[in-house]
Amino acid sequence: MTGEPDIDDVLARLTDGGVVREGDDGSLTTTGAFESTRAEYSRQYRTADRETFVDAVAEAFDLAPETAAREIDANGVTRAQLAAYLAVESFLDTSPTAETKAVMAHLVCEVSPPSPVPRAVAPLDDSYEAFLDDHPDAVVTVWKHDCDPCERLEADLPALLDAVPERVAVGGVDGASASGFRLRHAVNTAPAVVFFAGGDHVETREGYVSPSAFAAVVEDVF
Repeated sequence: MTGEPDIDDVLARLTDGGVVREGDDGSLTTTGAFESTRAEYSRQYRTADRETFVDAVAEAFDLAPETAAREIDANGVTRAQLAAYLAVESFLDTSPTAETKAVMAHLVCEVSPPSPVPRAVAPLDDSYEAFLDDHPDAVVTVWKHDCDPCERLEADLPALLDAVPERVAVGGVDGASASGFRLRHAVNTAPAVVFFAGGDHVETREGYVSPSAFAAVVEDVF
């Protein structure tokens, strides 16, 4: 299509606008700040019915509802793409054209979000087995994006870490990408806290865990 935005220019604008960050190795992730904005729109539209979805697309692109419905069906527009489009529109200080925002939304949907594992916790991925081999006494936390209980647990993380003895290692996994860990240790939700003692899995707490409840489990296990 003539006049289509240049991808390199669009990516540069996303980077300059704080939507995307480039790592030292050249990899791209969306920023935490942008993901907070996208989460608001995702919650609003991920389960929206067809009429609400069509009306939102029609308003975003200044189309008649019947035209928006045809465009959605012809181009396979998803609710995730709509949420990304509206998040980009809300997040950026500049005002790109609708076409440019659509390309931005497509790129954003292709870029991985940052890890939901808090910085205070050692991030684990496929290395969790080596981590547990090196640290037979350990606590492994499980996190995911767009998770209110995870945010509550993260807010209490300093108090939780204070309750852990120095000899006990603490790590964290992204529940969405650590299916092997979740299956092996029967973790079905996030957040979750999995306790290991002497190399054995001895306790799991799923959902938000208060600092007092966490401290009680730590005392029992360690």
